[in-house]
Amino acid sequence: MTLRLPLAVAMLLAWFALWGRVTVLNAVGGVLVVLVLRAAFPMPGLPTTRRLSPVGLAVLAGYVAADLVRSSLQMAWLSVRPGPTPRSGIVAVRLRDSSDVVVVTVSQLLTLVPGTLTVDVDVPTGTLYVHVPVTGPVEEVPEAVRRQVHALERRVVRAVGAAPPRDARGAGEEAS
Repeated sequence: MTLRLPLAVAMLLAWFALWGRVTVLNAVGGVLVVLVLRAAFPMPGLPTTRRLSPVGLAVLAGYVAADLVRSSLQMAWLSVRPGPTPRSGIVAVRLRDSSDVVVVTVSQLLTLVPGTLTVDVDVPTGTLYVHVPVTGPVEEVPEAVRRQVHALERRVVRAVGAAPPRDARGAGEEAS
């Protein structure tokens, strides 16, 4: 089973936002536009094999908020402190759960945080290539980044649920 109604509702809400008000005419027009777009451009639904955890989502949101504040302060300090500009590097991090939901969520959250950027994703292996500032000894940076990314991945998996067992996966979903 796939979730298609939430996407249609999101499209309708975007329609209302574009028009700036909700009226009967806008609602009818929005529903027609959504139906035409859904018919012209069918999209696969999201698999419902994972269950969101409210507690896991709250923990993830708190972790991301704290990380945003910490990273913002760190990047602000690196910008104004005296001395040379810090070097940067790219670290390859192979995720333990290579499902699309986890890979996309982790890579987007990494990119959201100041100072880090997901520059590439190797989808078949679930490997993220993360651009980071080098603020400590160069030898310690790759392992520190991997630990941080894996901690974020664990929180994401707790929030969105673990991947289904291999035999419960749909035909179009690869095993991780």
